[in-house]
Amino acid sequence: MKVLIINNHLNPKENEELVRAVGGFCEYETVSYRAIDAEYEPRGDIGAIILSGSKARIVDRSDVDEFKHVVSLIKRIEIPLLGICFGHQLVCLTLGAKVGALVGPVKDRFERVRVIRVNDLFRGFQTGQNIPLAEWHNDYVKKDGLSEAGFKLLADSSSCEVEAVKHCFKPLYGVQFHPERFRSADGRKEHKEGLRIIKNFCSVAEQMS
Repeated sequence: MKVLIINNHLNPKENEELVRAVGGFCEYETVSYRAIDAEYEPRGDIGAIILSGSKARIVDRSDVDEFKHVVSLIKRIEIPLLGICFGHQLVCLTLGAKVGALVGPVKDRFERVRVIRVNDLFRGFQTGQNIPLAEWHNDYVKKDGLSEAGFKLLADSSSCEVEAVKHCFKPLYGVQFHPERFRSADGRKEHKEGLRIIKNFCSVAEQMS
């Protein structure tokens, strides 16, 4: 079983942290979002998909249109999928959730993310636990209308009302934080809780393959 990492960045090097993190737990391959077309289907050995972050803005219609074929893939995919940051926003918007721009961006810092529901993605954590996780984003998914779009809220924080979600009927997950990043900007601190979340997702994919 392999995980397909769809790189939503224009620069492949911006995806290196995610690639290294996923590679620590399972086999993977990467593809640029620009290589996804209307006919694209993952090969049979692909057991899950991870959508990376991006500098694209989910509140900018022209930016979202750049990912129209990824959106189409999200709608028809049946294997586990994890969206990270912009990838998370794209998954939620695609299935009917509301999005917005933060009053002030969250830039390159560790946020205390509160676990609301412990499920397979947060296996090993506890309800109510605050986890230090890396954040860098300008936009967010709104809590209002989230359940109507078919999502369960898994985590929140003081800066973002929707930090993690799971779809009620499909194996779709989204996290606003960057689980692949575990070093502080100055390199003095490490918080590896996010890596456990990636490991948990890879375990979900393995069990369903």
